[in-house]
Amino acid sequence: MSSAGSSPWIYFAAGALLPTIALFLWKPTATISLDDGDDDGDDDDDDDDLEGVTDGGPSSKWDRRDAPYKMVFCVNQELTMGKGKVAAQCCHAAVACYKRASKQCPAAVKAWESSGCAKIALKCPTQQELEEIAARAIERDIPAYLVEDAGRTQITAGSRTVLGLGPAPTYVFEDVTSHLKLM
Repeated sequence: MSSAGSSPWIYFAAGALLPTIALFLWKPTATISLDDGDDDGDDDDDDDDLEGVTDGGPSSKWDRRDAPYKMVFCVNQELTMGKGKVAAQCCHAAVACYKRASKQCPAAVKAWESSGCAKIALKCPTQQELEEIAARAIERDIPAYLVEDAGRTQITAGSRTVLGLGPAPTYVFEDVTSHLKLM
């Protein structure tokens, strides 16, 4: 394969546009239920996952027409976390956001999954700003989860390490995280 005549824009277009186009053309062949049922006995935990979420909010109406979607991780820069620690904390945020969004906006989760599961990590200068962003996200009905460290390794217990947001349409992040820089 020769890259002499290839432009980086071709690769960008393929990576950015094709998943979104595929989302609109894709017809699901099966429906996957995200409901675990009522027989597991964890109903108290389910209520905690949706704290601050109102039934029928804007996110409940998001679907594939709102594409493209992304999940955002705001990493607290006040803490001196190593790369592995940051990765682990982002993974905690991703799992928690996915669980919350599966209940809060299931059509949005399906649209995000079928369009490539975009994720982005951003630098957040302070814990205070992390908390302010979380409040703005909740006001906009964006699924959010603020990770608090258990304190077993590098960070003091209770430290707020990463704010996970989404998955949500990219347009809802305007004025929420648009001022932050990439990790």
